[in-house]
Amino acid sequence: MYNYNGGSMKRNKKLKLKYKFRRLLVLIVLLLIIFIPVLKYIKGADIRKLKSIGYTSQEISYIKDKDVSIKTLKKYDYITNLKELVDNKNYKSENLSKYLDVWSKDKSTNTIIIMVNNNIKYPYDEKIASIIDNKYFILKNLDRYMSYEEEDTSKIVTNVNCNLDKEFYTDQVDSDTSDGMLLIVNKYYSIPDGYNYGELVTLDKAYSVNSNDKLSKETYEAFKELVEAAEKEGLHIRSKSAYRSYETQKNLYNNYKKTNGYNWAEKWSAHPGNSEHQTGLALDVCSKDTYTIQKFEGTNEFNWMKDNSYKYGFILRYPEGKEYITGYNYEPWHYRYVGKDIAKYIYENNITFEEYWAYFVDNK
Repeated sequence: MYNYNGGSMKRNKKLKLKYKFRRLLVLIVLLLIIFIPVLKYIKGADIRKLKSIGYTSQEISYIKDKDVSIKTLKKYDYITNLKELVDNKNYKSENLSKYLDVWSKDKSTNTIIIMVNNNIKYPYDEKIASIIDNKYFILKNLDRYMSYEEEDTSKIVTNVNCNLDKEFYTDQVDSDTSDGMLLIVNKYYSIPDGYNYGELVTLDKAYSVNSNDKLSKETYEAFKELVEAAEKEGLHIRSKSAYRSYETQKNLYNNYKKTNGYNWAEKWSAHPGNSEHQTGLALDVCSKDTYTIQKFEGTNEFNWMKDNSYKYGFILRYPEGKEYITGYNYEPWHYRYVGKDIAKYIYENNITFEEYWAYFVDNK
């Protein structure tokens, strides 16, 4: 027998649940309608604060894209060059508040970043800013820069990087032979008796005016390429003096000193162990028509070499005007192999190997 009242009660119960669900749904919708704008308003408080400080909508968009801490920014006055600060290669987001603590529109952002990142205690001034912003600034040399007596900060950086705050042949150290083809040999860095770079090979008579002239194999291959390129233009470049052993250099230097005096020898010849010729990477060149290095500068071969040797990996090692850096008189005949890319950089930037080596090799 059908129970009418029981069925009716079940329907009523379902209806009540349905109505309760609808009321709950309506309530949720109402709450969302009310609170979403409130949440948006609260969330927008930081943006409004940035706008009130002076940031434009475009700048705020940049701040969001770069995930710059708005919480930090809103504590400070408007930063006119924030993009320059954040885009700096040395910028660290965790140091933002420290940067802003010392920031001012008159200060170099790069200097601020370097000083904060490295906990530099020197006070900010024009000198330290100019030094740090120098293209070839090396952090480990900062104390030496600051104690170097010179007004021109560009000279300070160059001279200290090249060890000119020390006397030639003082405080000498062994050259790091792990630098390979880029090892430095000069009046501060020496190599031991018996060392040379790579395998030494004898130059064919087509490339040298001397029999038994040697170069490292890599240097020789590059020199052959250079000579053959010059030949195509009717120019005849030859090696006059390439590899020299430690003993040969010792005898040569002592002979120069005896014949021409100490001061002359110091300007024109290296001490044994301090000669690039011992590496097998360097050579003196001449014209086939003159055979003397002293006359090389007046030849067409020299004019071609000074503007084309870098294409084959060679640099004019002791250039004119850089004597105070190299420690040697201008030698238009002395070339050093460093590889094409590096030779191109040195040529285009008109720097010495000392300057390149200090920043790109030693500063690694």
